[in-house]
Amino acid sequence: MNTSAATTHRTDPGHWSELVLSSLKKGGGRGVVFHHQGPVDPEVLRALLGAAEEASIRAGDGVGMRKRLFNILVEGLENVLRHTTQDKRSTAFAVLLDTDEGYRLLLGNALPVATAALLTQRVAILNEMDEADLREHFLKFLSNDARTDQGGAGLGLITMARKSARPMVAHVLPCDEFTAYFALEVAMLRG
Repeated sequence: MNTSAATTHRTDPGHWSELVLSSLKKGGGRGVVFHHQGPVDPEVLRALLGAAEEASIRAGDGVGMRKRLFNILVEGLENVLRHTTQDKRSTAFAVLLDTDEGYRLLLGNALPVATAALLTQRVAILNEMDEADLREHFLKFLSNDARTDQGGAGLGLITMARKSARPMVAHVLPCDEFTAYFALEVAMLRG
């Protein structure tokens, strides 16, 4: 498991995520809560959630903040776990930064180019919605029978939009003609 906390921060300088992370890490803050590069499985998911919970408790965050943080982490990490093809599992990454304002989560993996484009479009649409629109959209999706074994037809992304400080930011980097690296950046503000 290539997971590191702030005290033992190790990364692969050749991993694609470093291109996206370089600008994110320059901002001021309290530090890296976790940085994981490589496959995400249930064991990694538990370790990352545990690191986030410990950091949130140490920071003195209230229950509401911890719930939002956990909801967004679970949705985002489960999306990476479920939607990364077996041959691209090593492309997955997740980074949680503790900033002065709250937390910034950046996570991603390699996807088919069309899927990355669709996700980018969905993020843009969700960013344009106000709270009432997001709630209505969420309720509409809950009643949708189009959910699959792989997920909730976009419910995770809607949940992340509802619980985060928008805008969410989609980063797309080309990998090859069929594959793109997709990363989603989400902020959760304290207070």
